[in-house]
Formats: sequence, C-alpha cells, structure tokens
Amino acid sequence: MMSNFTINYILLYSILFITGFIGTYLVIPMFKNMLVDAGIIRPNYKGEMIPVSMGIVFLPMLIIGSIILVFTTADASKLTYYFMFDFALISMFFAGIIDDIIGNRGVSGLSGHFKSLFKGKLTTGGFKALFGGFVGILISVSISRNIGDIVVNTLIIALSTNLMNLLDLRPGRAIKAYLVIMIPIAFTVASFLVPLPLLILPNVIAYFYTDLKARAMMGDTGSNVLGISIGFMFVAGYSFNVRISWLVFLILIHALTEKYSLTKIIEKVGVLNFIDRLGR
Repeated sequence: MMSNFTINYILLYSILFITGFIGTYLVIPMFKNMLVDAGIIRPNYKGEMIPVSMGIVFLPMLIIGSIILVFTTADASKLTYYFMFDFALISMFFAGIIDDIIGNRGVSGLSGHFKSLFKGKLTTGGFKALFGGFVGILISVSISRNIGDIVVNTLIIALSTNLMNLLDLRPGRAIKAYLVIMIPIAFTVASFLVPLPLLILPNVIAYFYTDLKARAMMGDTGSNVLGISIGFMFVAGYSFNVRISWLVFLILIHALTEKYSLTKIIEKVGVLNFIDRLGR
C-alpha cells in the first residue's frame, strides 16, 4: 500500500498539472485577443499575420502553480531552488518580450549580435544574450561549488536558452523538442526538483495545439522561458558528467547552426522532417 507521504505527493503533482493545463488553456483566447488588439502581430513563415509573444500565456499558471508549491513546502532549501527557477523564467520572459516587440530583425545569430555589440551598437538580441548570460552567472554562482562549475553551468543555461530560439522557426517545432527533453527530465532529475517541471510543462502542453496550427507564435517570450527552464534543470539536478555531455551537445548544435540552416538540415533527414511536419 502507498504511504500517506506518497499519496500527498501524487495529489500535489496532480493539482499542479491540472491547474497549469486548464488555467493556461482558458487564458489563451484572452491573451491572443489582447496581443491582436495591441497590434503585436507579425508574419509567420508563410506570410500570415498572427499574434507574436504568445509565450506570455505560460506565466500566469507558473505563478499560481508556484504559490501552491511554496504553500505546501516547508523545506527552506527547496524554496530557494523554487524561487531561483521562477526568477530565471521571469527574467528571460522579460528579455524575450523586449526582443519580440522592438527587436531589429536585420541582425540574426549570436555571432551577429555580438559583432554589432563590438562595433558599439546594442541590438535587442545582444541585450537578450548579455542579460541572459548574467542571469545564468547569478544562478550558477548560487548553486556551484567552484569556478569550473560556474563556467559550465553558465554556458549550459545560456546555450539551452538559445537552443529553443534556434528551433522556434516553424509551428510546433520548438515545443516538440522541448517535450522530448523536458518529459524525461521530469522523471530523472534530482528528487527535490521534481515539482518544477510541473510549473511550466502543463502550460506548454495546453498551448501546443495553438502553436502547431500556426494560430499564434510564442516568440522569444516563450522560447526563452522554455530554454532556460531546461538549462536550470540540468545545472541544478544532474551530475557533472551529465552536464558536460549536455554542454557538448549544445556547443555542437550551435556551431552547426552558425554555418548551416537548421530547417534545411531537418528537411533532408527523413525521420526529422516527418516529426517536424507531424500535426501541422
């Protein structure tokens, strides 16, 4: 028989998932109309004008779920990680929405933004990269044991955040990748972090269909939030060897996408192309 302890956790996790999913599903039309009324629309890859920055729908239930989680948690060390997680996601939401709304699309790629910065011109993408880097450093300094850990963890957070930006070029693509990464994390991460994916994962699942059918774009407002949530889970919940393996993957994919189009690569690989187009 299950203990009361186990039953309580199952109940808490169920409440977090249901709250996140239903709450996000209900606010999607309201936020979509708000963005349209404010003129926050942009052509998608087909040239259709649709709302951008719809990643804003992830935040209400992130906060409400966090209230539930904090209310039911007495361990101060756990609370520290929970607040750091919220800080990370809200920070990158802030940077993302600035890039979505006032961003200059004439410069792209990390190298492009840093080249502009070295020439004395700050782009919104450059601001996002710098701001995200400092957020990553703050989190890394808070949880790391030495300089090596700080460097590795900062890179993981920064590159994980940008990974979702690289993927968010076609409807549903970034979210498919996010689910492939985050669902296994939810089952394998250090036990004290298990509730954290439930603050964002059900929200993303509720929004998935809207993104997949190109009815809205989550923009950097959403992709940044997804990316940093992955980065945080890796740096806070896994061993050094696992983190190094993830960092090597991130470096390789970033190096690849600096030279080649990720979309073209996906189109040329049959199974990836099938998964990418599935559901559109």
